[in-house]
Amino acid sequence: MKRLYSLDAIRGLAALTIVIWHWQHFFALSGHWQAVWSRDWQPLYRFLEPLYLEAWAAVDLFFALSGFVFFWLYREAIREKRVKAGTFALLRFSRLWPLHALMLVVIAALQMAFHAKTGVYFIFAAGDWDRFVTGLFALQQWLPPNAEQTFNGPAWTVSIEAGLYVLFFCLCRLGLNGWKTALVVALLGVPLFHWNWFISRGLMGFFLGGLAYFAVEKIRSLTSAKTVSAVIGVLCLAVWAVVVIEIEYGPIHNFLGGLSDRVPDSWDYYSENATDIFHIAYIFIVVPLTVVALALSEAVLNLLPRFYKKTTYLGDISYGVYMLHFPLQTACALAALYIGLTPMFFMHWWAMLAFYAVLLGLASLSYRYYEKPVQKLIRKLVDAPKAP
Repeated sequence: MKRLYSLDAIRGLAALTIVIWHWQHFFALSGHWQAVWSRDWQPLYRFLEPLYLEAWAAVDLFFALSGFVFFWLYREAIREKRVKAGTFALLRFSRLWPLHALMLVVIAALQMAFHAKTGVYFIFAAGDWDRFVTGLFALQQWLPPNAEQTFNGPAWTVSIEAGLYVLFFCLCRLGLNGWKTALVVALLGVPLFHWNWFISRGLMGFFLGGLAYFAVEKIRSLTSAKTVSAVIGVLCLAVWAVVVIEIEYGPIHNFLGGLSDRVPDSWDYYSENATDIFHIAYIFIVVPLTVVALALSEAVLNLLPRFYKKTTYLGDISYGVYMLHFPLQTACALAALYIGLTPMFFMHWWAMLAFYAVLLGLASLSYRYYEKPVQKLIRKLVDAPKAP
């Protein structure tokens, strides 16, 4: 397969939707959540309600997209030792670490300024310098394994991704790089959900993304590939319609909840874990189905080729959008404290539009003038290794 621009597009879209989920942070401008606030006060709530309620789950798409791409590009190269451990590590380090490290330093400075003004930190704790050091090496979610977000909170995904890369490399080097391994590791993530849902989500999402890659390759080899791809595309749209309806009205949850009231105590497990069950179902069904449908729409059906190519740049800067948005929010909160703005200032549609404009501009500048140049500089240190 050639480059799949559709996957770049969905990665960019996922990054943008997570900003909407985090918009609620502006209700804590003083460092404390204001006593009375409502989600429906947020900008364009009528149109963006599902995102305000559940867009945090877009992160699971990041893991699946990574898994798809890594199984596609690296699994055989690593198994056949055409990619060495040092080269693989350098490639990933050069892509993720420069912006992660810079934003960690930036958010530490902003949080210190915010703490000096308010006596508390903005949203995420930022006073534990042991966590700063582990965060500097993207180990903050592993040493020890925890689900606490500190400093640049959204960077928890970078830490989890780093661990997944190590696991993926080891499995591929051992020859365990097939679909069965991907399925087993994804399933192993389920019982870990209540122990550490960050690690669990990473395992499930990444290796289900790998499973999605194998599904796409299998479907592409069929004589009826176009028909099957079209059916999967329609099914994906239908499933997403169900997701939106469920978020808005909860018919499935209400039905199963009603059953739990009429069934003996054995059904109590559902009542106590309904949210987690729905989340795991989303990761196992909706996420990989979305990745498969998008890949097939481009690789088999050749749908919207011009549109996908035009949105590629959004995918390129998606990492910047994701990593920069919380530091930008913190800067806005700090500025609001000094000039006397209230949370309601940020509840106008034009305030959100202005925030997005600045964020996209910063992410674009970061990608062009910082991420890519530093990436090239780091890779030149070791014979300029290239990705497959």
